[in-house]
Amino acid sequence: MFSIKTSKGPVSFSRFVGPFINGKFQTSLGATPSRKALLNPCTEELIETVEEAAPEDVDAAVKSAQAALKGPWKSFTGRKRRNVLLDIAHAVEQNMWNLTVLEAACGKPIEEAKFDIEEVIECFRYFAGHADKLHGQNFAIEDNHKSYTVRKPVGVCGLITSFNYPLVLAAWKIAPALACGNAVILKPAPQTPLSSLMLGELIAKHTDLPHGVFNVLPGGEAVGSAIVNHKGIHKCSFTGSGGVGRKVMAAAANSNLKSVTLELGGKSPLIVFADADLNQAKGIEHDFLKKLKERVERVKIGDTLDEAYDFGTMVDRVQFERVMNFIEKAKKDGDSDLLVGGKRHGNKGYFVEPTIFHNVKENAMIATEEVFGPVLSVMKPFSSLEEVLERANATPYGLASGVWTKDLTKAEHCVQELETGVTWVNCYNLCSSHLPFGGVKASGFGKDLGAEALNEYTTVKAVTIRI
Repeated sequence: MFSIKTSKGPVSFSRFVGPFINGKFQTSLGATPSRKALLNPCTEELIETVEEAAPEDVDAAVKSAQAALKGPWKSFTGRKRRNVLLDIAHAVEQNMWNLTVLEAACGKPIEEAKFDIEEVIECFRYFAGHADKLHGQNFAIEDNHKSYTVRKPVGVCGLITSFNYPLVLAAWKIAPALACGNAVILKPAPQTPLSSLMLGELIAKHTDLPHGVFNVLPGGEAVGSAIVNHKGIHKCSFTGSGGVGRKVMAAAANSNLKSVTLELGGKSPLIVFADADLNQAKGIEHDFLKKLKERVERVKIGDTLDEAYDFGTMVDRVQFERVMNFIEKAKKDGDSDLLVGGKRHGNKGYFVEPTIFHNVKENAMIATEEVFGPVLSVMKPFSSLEEVLERANATPYGLASGVWTKDLTKAEHCVQELETGVTWVNCYNLCSSHLPFGGVKASGFGKDLGAEALNEYTTVKAVTIRI
């Protein structure tokens, strides 16, 4: 057992501290297993030590998944798959507080972590509704022939997620994969494996999912590389950096031409027009900066396991140092002016003050590269719709964008012209299970969520019968 202290008291957990393969936790098959110490980024104190998987464990998980696909899982009807997904959602709901604590212990404010777990539940329920409704098409083209299409599961799917939304991103991939009848090998980010490992335990205890269909392999680059290069895996869905995404594509091509979905980095423009609601959009220029600074200064930075605080930490020291390097470089380069923040908060933990630079030049590093931390770049004002769209699209990325205006005609024009996979108008960062999520350009391709996600985890077979 291990426990995590919260403002409501300690929460205890069983020791899911190694690879989860074929329905149970196992010691790594590697010759010299690596053990990773997971630290609370708020206190830098040890939470737990996890034995990471090795390439040999990837082989074992693939064999387990293949056996399940040829065995009991193959006979599951859409209705039975639907019930499994509903059971997973129920198990997560019954253990919401413990999963929330595991997510918050990674540096996310506990109220945000609770919202994330609610989203996980909704995601499994949404895709449960698709499991018994997968269908093809019928065609009547030639005399004495019948033509139709059928959807088939891809097979063994390797799912690799990042640390910013540990269980949410996992659910976005697991739920459609299982709904379509695939087997899953999940590799969570090495900094945040605990909630995914607990999910494995819950699935084994509270659902009828056959052993081997769902596997979790904690670990770093070696495990990820073994997954994307494995010829027994036929699909890889990856969320992470652009640099690693390119390696995933190359490995997929060089191994067995496995299909790939990539959700990569972003540098998302948010356009505030002069007619925007000041209370919603934080105003324009002078009022914009004033309100933005006031809002940031109201943030309560502190222990993410304490409900009194609403702003957390970087996930680990590596990410903390990376973000601080961006900030220090921006201060020195003279390509922007610091409005607020720009320092470490406190002397313990990986806290970075929410930081805003304004009057930022178009080619400044903080304006062109993904910081992946609490740093906002406020660019110079624009004078026309055409200008702002050109500037917003002048980035290799294309994940998301936002528009603030009362003019819906103007908003619709922006929606059509912005080169991003997602656009929010008069709101931001709202993701629903029924809407597809994914980027364009250097932000990747393919979709998580929505009915479109089913295309990522199925193949379509064309059939013609002479009658």
